[in-house]
Amino acid sequence: MPRAARDPSPGDLAHRPLDYPLAPVGGPRLLVDDRAHVLRPRRPRTLDALLRAHGAAPLARRTPVLAIGSNAAGEVLAHKLSRSGVSAVVPLLTGVVRNLAVGHTAYVARGGYVPAAPVHRTGARTRVVLQLLDDDQLAAVDATEPGYDRVELAARHYPLVVAGGFRPTGFHVYAARDGALVLPGRAPRLLRQSEVLASLRAAGVPHTDHEDPADVAAGLTSSAERRDAVRAHLARHGLARPHRLRARPATRLRWTEALRPAAGPARWRR
Repeated sequence: MPRAARDPSPGDLAHRPLDYPLAPVGGPRLLVDDRAHVLRPRRPRTLDALLRAHGAAPLARRTPVLAIGSNAAGEVLAHKLSRSGVSAVVPLLTGVVRNLAVGHTAYVARGGYVPAAPVHRTGARTRVVLQLLDDDQLAAVDATEPGYDRVELAARHYPLVVAGGFRPTGFHVYAARDGALVLPGRAPRLLRQSEVLASLRAAGVPHTDHEDPADVAAGLTSSAERRDAVRAHLARHGLARPHRLRARPATRLRWTEALRPAAGPARWRR
């Protein structure tokens, strides 16, 4: 008898585009393969000790990257890393960043969904997830973000506080090359995919005119020509705008170098 096909990974959004971006982790976590273990500030075990116990790279060899959209979901990150054959042991620190909001990109991904994109918005306060990625993990995630440039943001423009009271002086984020989607009558914010596709249909965007969002997503997934037509229409009709992030090209930034504790060094345990 033929072998049954394996179920797709829960973090593989190509099989569930309308579920994008999935739920972000609900608090500080240590991702170990496909499981996310709770982290709490407490002595005596440090986060480095936990990483060492799992044979993973220490904090001094990890880059802080702000996770926007599906990258903030543990199962999506685990899928990306395992598919690339690299370690899936990653600290995930939840927090709040100021002057940055999350909307959508002005293009459709190959999976048939409209991904998230960071934008500058003075006064905004946004809950976020900060990933601490080693070099192999960083390269693996970079490879999954073809429509983005990884850039560096400074805390003086985007103050960030993460669990444990830490305030990094800077961090990386993926900025959308085609800019952010501008929906009539809406400020940039992360919407359900069914809402995004309905808004595109209302704006007369080609290949989004079917009432069933699942059919729209399937059609966009199956055709690069359709996705390109959507991108071109958004740019031509003023439905795309620059992200306006006050960013610079990403440098070699390590968590231990960027770390600025608010009230002494916190301790982490699982």
